[in-house]
Amino acid sequence: MKNIHIGIVVMSTSLFAQVAAADELTLRGSFASGFANDYIYALEDQTAETIDTDYGFGGLGSANYKIDSLYGDVGLDLGLQLGLLTGSDDTGGELNSDCDAGIETFLGLIEDCQDRADTENTTAFAEVSALATYTIGSGNTELLGGLSFLKMRNDVDAEYLFPGGFENFVDRDTEFSGFGLKLGARHTIPLQNGMNFNLEGFVAQYRGDRTLQIDDEETDQGAPSQFETVKFEDTADVTTFELSPSISMPAEWAGQNATMEFGVSYKLFSGVVDTRNVVEHGGVNGGAEIDAFSEGDENDDISATSIFAGLTIPLN
Repeated sequence: MKNIHIGIVVMSTSLFAQVAAADELTLRGSFASGFANDYIYALEDQTAETIDTDYGFGGLGSANYKIDSLYGDVGLDLGLQLGLLTGSDDTGGELNSDCDAGIETFLGLIEDCQDRADTENTTAFAEVSALATYTIGSGNTELLGGLSFLKMRNDVDAEYLFPGGFENFVDRDTEFSGFGLKLGARHTIPLQNGMNFNLEGFVAQYRGDRTLQIDDEETDQGAPSQFETVKFEDTADVTTFELSPSISMPAEWAGQNATMEFGVSYKLFSGVVDTRNVVEHGGVNGGAEIDAFSEGDENDDISATSIFAGLTIPLN
C-alpha cells in the first residue's frame, strides 16, 4: 500500500512538472459586425408589413490556456469565448386616417394601416471547451478535439403602432444550452522577420435544451386590452463553425517569446434560434379570434464577422 502511495506521488509530481513546463495564455478581443443574417419578424397575417432586424454590432472575447505536453505528445487547450451583440431596426409610414384599430387593420387586410414597427435585438453567448491537442508533421500543424459547452440567448423586442391608438408589443426570448464534441486544427506558416501566418478552424456539434418564450401585449388608447405568454421547449441540435486567419509577430514588450496577432474571424451558429412567429391572439374590438400562423424558420442561423487582436504570453 505504501509503494502504491509513493507511485501515485511520483506520477503526480511528474505530471505537474510537465504542466508547469510549457504553459501559455492567449487572449483575444474583437469588434464584431452583424451576426449578419436577417431576422424576419412578421405580423400575424401573411399580407401584413414585416420588419427585418439584423443581429447588430458588439464584441467577442476569448481566453485560451494551453499546455503543450500534458502526457507525452498530447497537450491540453482550455478555452472560453464570450460574445455580446445588439441591433435595432424600424419601419414606418404616414398616418392613414382611413384606417382604425379594428380587426381588419390587425389582420393586414387594409393596406398601409401600420404606422410604425420598431425592434431591439440582443444576442449573447458563452462557449467553454476542453480540447486535447496533438502536433503532427514538422510541428507547424496542430489537431484538437474534445468536449465543449454552449450557452446562448437571443432576445427580440418588437413594437407595432397602428392608427387609432392600437399598439402591439411582442417580446421573443430564445435560449439554448447544450454539450457537444468540438474538433479543430491550427496551422502556422513562417514568414520573414519572425512573423507567421496562422490559420485556425473549428467545428462543433451540440445537443441540448432550447426554450422559446413569447410575451405578447396589446393596448388600445394606452389601456391594456390583452396579454398572452406562449412557451415552447424542445431538444435542438446546433452546429457551430469558426474560421480565423491571422498574422502574428514578436511582442517582446509583453515578455520573452510573447507574440501578438491581428486577424479576422467568421463564426456561425446553425440551428440555434427559432424565428417563427406563432403567437395566437383573441378577438380585437369584438372581432373573431386570429389563428396562429408561422413566419420564419424553426431552426435558423446566426453568424458574425469580426476583426480581432490577440496576445500570447508564455507563463514559464
